[in-house]
Amino acid sequence: MGPAPDAHASRSGLESALCAEMRAQGVPHEHRSLHFRVGRASGDAAQYDPALVARRGPIVFLIEPLEAAGPERGRLELLAAFLDRHSPEIVLVVVAPSERIPALPPAAYDEAYGSEDLAAVVRRIREQDPSGMVRPFPKPKA
Repeated sequence: MGPAPDAHASRSGLESALCAEMRAQGVPHEHRSLHFRVGRASGDAAQYDPALVARRGPIVFLIEPLEAAGPERGRLELLAAFLDRHSPEIVLVVVAPSERIPALPPAAYDEAYGSEDLAAVVRRIREQDPSGMVRPFPKPKA
């Protein structure tokens, strides 16, 4: 039997930085521990494996780090399709360079934060009351 996989193996620099900040703030998290099948308008299904998962009681934060180079349109469509069908106890958080956030379709995330202030992203998750309501997040007007 080979060695156990690294529970904190990251696939990008931003994911690694988020992981380090979550560790620093004492926020337990997992990497790619949840797997979803998302139905698309075409009728087929796609797999969605969120990069990071943080649980606050029944509230589950799925954190999607988006690097400076934009993801293909298909990734954003997948996120929007997932959000269209998810439970209200799931919060999809996108973390990207601040200049990219205005161009992201609001249907592709519940909350979006600039990657320049990872402490604020993690603090928001840490401060979520596990038995409280999810705080509303203002999105840009269409």
